[in-house]
Amino acid sequence: MRRNLQRQGLYWVIFLVVLTLALPGTSVGQKASKKKAATKEVTLDFSEVDLPVLVRLISELTGKNFVIDEKVRGKISIISPSKIPLDRVYEVFLSVLELKGLTVVESGLVYLIRPFAEVSLDREVYVYRLKNMKSEEIAKVLRGLVAKPAGRGKKKKNNSKGLQGQVQILTDKETNSLVITATKSDYAILTGVIEELDQRRRQVYVEAVVLELSADKFRELGTELGAAFGYTSGNDATVLGGFNSTVDVSGLGAIAGVDGLSIGAVNIVAALRALKSSSDVNVLSTPQILTTDKQKAEIVVAQNVPFPGAQSQSVGGNVQTTIERKDVGIILRLTPDVLDDNRVQLDVYQEISSVVATAVTAGAENLGPTTNKRSASTTVIVANGQTVVIGGLIKDNLIAVDRKIPLLGDIPLIGWLFHFKSNRIEKTNLMIFLTPHIVLNDEELEEIRARKMQGSVRFMEEHLSHLREEGEGALFSEMIDLPQ
Repeated sequence: MRRNLQRQGLYWVIFLVVLTLALPGTSVGQKASKKKAATKEVTLDFSEVDLPVLVRLISELTGKNFVIDEKVRGKISIISPSKIPLDRVYEVFLSVLELKGLTVVESGLVYLIRPFAEVSLDREVYVYRLKNMKSEEIAKVLRGLVAKPAGRGKKKKNNSKGLQGQVQILTDKETNSLVITATKSDYAILTGVIEELDQRRRQVYVEAVVLELSADKFRELGTELGAAFGYTSGNDATVLGGFNSTVDVSGLGAIAGVDGLSIGAVNIVAALRALKSSSDVNVLSTPQILTTDKQKAEIVVAQNVPFPGAQSQSVGGNVQTTIERKDVGIILRLTPDVLDDNRVQLDVYQEISSVVATAVTAGAENLGPTTNKRSASTTVIVANGQTVVIGGLIKDNLIAVDRKIPLLGDIPLIGWLFHFKSNRIEKTNLMIFLTPHIVLNDEELEEIRARKMQGSVRFMEEHLSHLREEGEGALFSEMIDLPQ
């Protein structure tokens, strides 16, 4: 009888050992995982554990409530001798489910574990109409996000939910809308991303003045502007980084740098008034343009001049020349980039070109016109509302001087004896004034519009004074509502 009891006791021991080995993930595995969770790291190392057992463990580690579809069955093996951070456990869990053709769908307070094929059938079509950005730009970003759904791969750091199913994104240019085919949960995630991207972009209003002035006037420029703006200090400074042009900029309050010469909050209209009385100053252009942040803007004031191109000969021996037209005149290209500290970075390209009037020589009639071109390409950083000056593009002008003695120089035949002719070279400097204004809302844009309208009214008032004297200005003032 004692032998029978010993045999029964041995059977019970064997049964308990087998039961313990059969449940490696329920007692020993869970206790070890909970202990590691306290140190923010866990070890996931299982062999042929039932999927529901793994789901229970992940639920305890992450605090998420899971509901398992009745079709979800199978065993999972995870070989991971190294420790895994607790905040990465859910990511590993999603990767394991992906291998089994499963995914997680959030539904309120619970997470549904379902076959991925069935989740794809739950997709709906949504239309999202954008307010500010172009649909093509937003779609390009979203397609990069859904190239590999987060629910079936790695989780996005800033998106703890992740995309669960297949997502299709189309655009409609006419209505500037996105047509999205996705599950309800995925569309909710994409909506949050779209709202962050569909923000009104800042605009930049740029005032520019392009002028030429003689070398003598260039030296006096600081004094004249100093009188206009109240500057009294003076120094020598390099006007442009890269152009190596050291000039006297007395009165400009200049701060020299590699990006250009900043002269503070200068009013360009006041600058023109300070210079307009001089015949040595030639204002070439005063372009003004409003552009979006980080978008290239271009102003062209030029002639479209034909230039001969390639030549070909027909079967009959006729020579045909293709004509290529190019803009010759003033070209200003700029790209503003609004910085966080209320400053604007301007990528500037300025080109001034003109056709040279030359006599056509034999054999040169097919060479086309000759052009002079001066250009500057630079990047400057300037505070909002302040002016940056770019200069140093110097050109030599040949000036013919003819002097004569009064009366004697007009005598026929011998008058030339009393003439004194000479040639001199005069240097002219091309200068560019750029003033960017950051426009954040409609109110600031309306303020700029009103200011420019007032400037236009003052301009017309000054230049129509002679019409009033003749009796025509009063009628014209009533038509445009000018003050008498």
